Amino acid sequence: MQPCHNARRLYLFALVVVLCSTTYAAAQPGTLDLTFANNGIFAAPGTLRGAQGGAIQSDGNIVVAGSGAFNQTSADTLIRLTPAGVLDQSFGSGGVVTITNPGGSVYYVDGFFALAIQSNGKIVAAGAAQLESGSVIVQVARFQTNGSLDPSFGSGGFTTTTAITTTPYNSSASRNVALALQPNGEILVAAGYSNLMARFTSSGQLDTTFGSGGIVNLANAGASFSTAPTQIAVQKNGKILVASGSLAPTPQLQAGTISRYNSNGSLDATFGASGTAASVGSASALLLQSDGKIVVAGALTSKINAAPAANDVGFGIIRYTSSGSIDKTFGSGGVAIADFGANAPLSGAFALAIQSNGDIVAAGAAAQGAANLSFDSAFGLARFTSTGQLDSSFGSGGLVTTTILSGSSNVYSDVTGLAIQSDGKIVAAGNTAVDQGFGSGTGAYVARYLAQ
Repeated sequence: MQPCHNARRLYLFALVVVLCSTTYAAAQPGTLDLTFANNGIFAAPGTLRGAQGGAIQSDGNIVVAGSGAFNQTSADTLIRLTPAGVLDQSFGSGGVVTITNPGGSVYYVDGFFALAIQSNGKIVAAGAAQLESGSVIVQVARFQTNGSLDPSFGSGGFTTTTAITTTPYNSSASRNVALALQPNGEILVAAGYSNLMARFTSSGQLDTTFGSGGIVNLANAGASFSTAPTQIAVQKNGKILVASGSLAPTPQLQAGTISRYNSNGSLDATFGASGTAASVGSASALLLQSDGKIVVAGALTSKINAAPAANDVGFGIIRYTSSGSIDKTFGSGGVAIADFGANAPLSGAFALAIQSNGDIVAAGAAAQGAANLSFDSAFGLARFTSTGQLDSSFGSGGLVTTTILSGSSNVYSDVTGLAIQSDGKIVAAGNTAVDQGFGSGTGAYVARYLAQ
């Protein structure tokens, strides 16, 4: 009986080991959360063709803003998902809000390109709109928590000023719009090509105490897809940071900048060098840590290859002190790098988030090449410790790639928005273009990942 008893104990022990191993594998940080949507990925309806930003409300609902189509015309579009990853039927019409004509002199809208949520739950989004005159302006809209336009904001929910223009219309550069909320409810918005930043009051009117009649010229943005304003952040002392660099979908191996402005809109010469700090990365995303340090992400040379092969381009994360100096305690001399290898040699980060333990998550495109040349790419994520080291517990050596449409070729995917849930799970919103946007499966996607 003793040998049989021992064999049974060994069997039970082995079973426990297998079960524990299976549980561990399922809970590996960086894996898709299979309880969300369809095995971790939500495919947006055709009314949302491109996601440009995402945010999580206090109740756990996920809001995504972007461009879409409704009644055979382009639309400013919002969708809201429940924490389970299904459309929230209490929001808009079946979970979707579409605006095709805000009224007034607007002839055509081109979608929302930035998103933020106020402390009272109201949703603020900014995008481009063409006027009947042919010029293009940046509009800011505010929505109530049920998805209806907020009539107390601007005119019928939209700002009415034509002071901030973006040209040429419908080009990649016209989509460069950055947005941030101040603690007092005022709204900052910046646009590419015109290279202007404006501040609106909480009621949607230009704040004439800011700059010149509510508008300031940006110091280091330019009339280029790779030097436009990418993100705005407000420091605890009220000073305003603006990153200028390149946006999705294709990573650009070009240096960016961060400039700081006083609360009245004047350039703050005490920051960096005469108001600006240089970024060796492309400055595609920016955020503030709780200690005031500044984190910037983009594309950066990640591996020097033997000639004549081109060098790898990967994620580059740079950290600065609150005054604009490189924080040399981070990574290697202030810079952390993630290389996605030979299968994704043109990669770059377009979004950032910080977890409660201080870990930094960056997301973007893990790409073989440029989007307009029909190369494949995947959602790419990397997680770094608070000291700038790749977190080996996340994905494979700190890196995660997610192929959105398997079994297809010429599929280019990239993450444009990133947020952390209260339980630590990571929500990534982005886009997939099949055959340069003309194939079936082109559209917006939301993926959720386990964090621990």
